[in-house]
Formats: sequence, structure tokens, C-alpha cells
Amino acid sequence: MSFDPTGLVAYVNGEYKPAGEASVSIFDHGFLYGDGVFEGMRLFDGGLFRAELHMERLARSARTIGIRLPVETDEVLEIIGEVVRRSELRDAHVRPLITRGFGGPGIDPRLCPEPSLVVSAYPFPPFLGADPIKLFTSAIVRKAPRSLGAHVKSCNYLDAIVAKQQAGELGVHDAMMLDSLGAVAECTGANLFIVVGETLVTPTTRAALPGITRRTVLEIAAEEGIEAVERDVWPMELHAADGAFVCGSGAGVVPIGSFDGRPVTYPNHPLVERIQEAYRAKTRDAAYRTELYAAV
Repeated sequence: MSFDPTGLVAYVNGEYKPAGEASVSIFDHGFLYGDGVFEGMRLFDGGLFRAELHMERLARSARTIGIRLPVETDEVLEIIGEVVRRSELRDAHVRPLITRGFGGPGIDPRLCPEPSLVVSAYPFPPFLGADPIKLFTSAIVRKAPRSLGAHVKSCNYLDAIVAKQQAGELGVHDAMMLDSLGAVAECTGANLFIVVGETLVTPTTRAALPGITRRTVLEIAAEEGIEAVERDVWPMELHAADGAFVCGSGAGVVPIGSFDGRPVTYPNHPLVERIQEAYRAKTRDAAYRTELYAAV
């Protein structure tokens, strides 16, 4: 699948440029070492979903690894709006990215006097589709919490990339990753829930990103009177799950059809469909949106 940036605009360190021409130095530490943080945000019909939470997480990630924000988060949102409008997008994936900046060879962060800020936006249908997906359990361990905290959405996704590569070679949609204890962590780019009876169960964030969509699902459960539990989930539990789904900004809410070749009891479980519908409603609720276009 090829990507065509024609007509899109990106922001790089103070300048708006055609996205196909936008670039950073080969000596930027984000490029050299993956030394940076980012957010993956969704634009639905001109409205940015849960922008404040994404900006809070971006700032928290940067603070954790000691990168100074080049501008305040309010200005990041203004830049996002300008990128979206100049690109004439109404439904898109939006990616603000902050790196350690230009510094030359050597991993010492002190080599980089100024961080870099890059913002891009592009059409992006849910990357796992809408039908029930197939997962397998990867041997690649999710690198947390004794390395980098799972709450940091860093530019280094190599563990997830290798697990995703394995999934592709096996002909399944995605990989499920375990933590250092052997408990379920998350998928390569999405959080995971299972249905046990009438209860939603999701892994802790010990080794899983505290996803904005995950948080939204837990809020929906509370509002709908659905019991939801955060606890350690062990791989064998998945084979007995009544239903299951993954969720994330880039995926939405997608049912799981099988784990390691074993079918989920109800791939289209009514509780999963209920969560999907409630999530779609949230994305259109003015209370959760930052509108990027003036009302006509």
C-alpha cells in the first residue's frame, strides 16, 4: 500500500511545507536514535477527538525523558489546526512529534540544544479494518516497566515493529505482546479488552500504553453500567473469552475473532457492539471535540 502526500501540508520547526518536501536533518536525534515522543490523534468530520488528553500525554511523555516542549501545548493545537486546514482534511490521523533535536552523532542528550517539532496530518482509515481480526502471541516482550515506562509514547517502536512483522509473516492481522512476567500487555499499536461473562477485563498499564481510547472505553462502561476490571490477564484466559476487542486512536474499536488460531466464542459479542456504538457517538459529541473549522 503506497502513501501519496500530494496536497498535504506539514509543519517543521516553524515552517509550513508541502508534506512530501518536509524533512529534518539526518543528525536530528529523533532520526538517529528514535529519541522523541509523539501522539496519534484522530480528526472526525473536522473535530479533533479528546485533544486535551492527547496534549497532556504528549507533555508527560516529553517530561519523563527530559525533552523540553518547544512551544506550549495550546500552540501545538493551533499548529495542528493550521496543518489540517491547509491540507483541507476533515477525517484524518494527526501526528504531533517532538524530538531531542539536531545534535550530531552520539546519544548524549546534551548535544541537542533545541528540540524539534513536527506536525503532520493525513487520511487514515482504521488500520485494522472493521471485521473481527486474528491475533497471535508474539515472543517479543513489551519493553516496560523496568526499561522505559509504558506511559511514554516514544518514537522507538522497534519491539512492536518486529512483532508486527511476525504477524504479517504468519498471515494474521496483529500480534499480542506479553510483559516480562508473561501477562498480556497490549497489541503492537492498540490496547486490548476481553469479555468474561458480562464483565469487561483489560490488562493493567504496567507494560501497556494508557491509551486515550482505552480510557474512553472505561468511561463508557461506567456510564452504561457495565462492570469493567483492570487486572493482570494471562494468555490462557484469552482462549476462554466470550468476546474480545482491541482499541486505539488509529484502530477505533475492533472485535477480535481468534487468538493463536483459537476462535473467540462470540466474535461479534453484543457487549462489543454496544461499546463500538457508544464510542462512535462519543467521537461526535461536542464535549469531546475540538473543532478545527469555523462554523459556516
